[in-house]
Amino acid sequence: MISKRVGFPRWRWWMFVPILLLLVISAGYGVTRSALLDIDRIEIVGADQRVSEATVVEISGIAIGQPLIDLNLSAVETRLFSIPWVSEARVSRDWPGTVHLRIFLRTAHAIGVDPSGSQALLDQEGVVLEKVERSISTNTALPRIRVDAFGVPGTRVSGIDPLLRAASAIPSDLAAWIVALAPIGEGVRAELVGGAEANLGFSDDYHEQARALSTVLTRVTLTCLREVDVSVPSNPVVRRSNC
Repeated sequence: MISKRVGFPRWRWWMFVPILLLLVISAGYGVTRSALLDIDRIEIVGADQRVSEATVVEISGIAIGQPLIDLNLSAVETRLFSIPWVSEARVSRDWPGTVHLRIFLRTAHAIGVDPSGSQALLDQEGVVLEKVERSISTNTALPRIRVDAFGVPGTRVSGIDPLLRAASAIPSDLAAWIVALAPIGEGVRAELVGGAEANLGFSDDYHEQARALSTVLTRVTLTCLREVDVSVPSNPVVRRSNC
C-alpha cells in the first residue's frame, strides 16, 4: 500500500518570505542604530590658530555617539563653510565609526580701513575674515586699503578689485613706505609716509607700477616730495611742493 507523505505545502513557504525579509531589514536597521555603527571618532585636517579643531567640531554639529548613517554630509559642509575663514569644506564617513572633516582656509590679503577707522582682515576676494583692533593691525606687514564700509565677517566688500590687485603687487620693502591704498577715480592712489602720494592709475596687474615706485623712492631725493605718478610705469613723474 502506497502512503502519501504528509508535509507542509510548498506554496505556503512563500507566506513567510515577507516576514523573513522584514526581520532581516529590522535587524540591519538595528545594527545601524547600535553602538557598533555610531560615531566614535572625528578626524580634522586643516584647522589651526585661525579656526581651531574645537570650533570645527562645534560648528559641524557632529556629536560622538550619534548614528553614523544619520550624518548629512552636505549639511555639515554647509555649516563649516559658514565660518568666514573657511573657503572650502569636505566631509566623509569611514565605517564603522569615523567622520573625516577637511577644511581649506582663506589667507589674509589686506586690512580694510573704513572712514571711522575700524579695521578688518580681507582675503584676496574682499571677503571679511575678522575685525581687528588697530593695535593688532599695526603689527602686521599686510597692506591697508581704504573702503567705504565692510560688513560682518563672511560678507564680501564689493567694488575694491583694483585695490586688492594693487595690494597683491606691493612687496614688503615697498609696503613700509605706504600708509594705505585708496581709490581715485577708477584707479588706485598710495598714501605714502610723510604725506606724499603715488598715483598707480588703473591696471589689471600692478607689479610694474610697484617696481617703478620702489625705484623712484630709493633713487630720488625725497625732500618736498608731493606726488609720484607711476600710472605709466616706463615714464614715472615726480612732483614736488614749495617747501
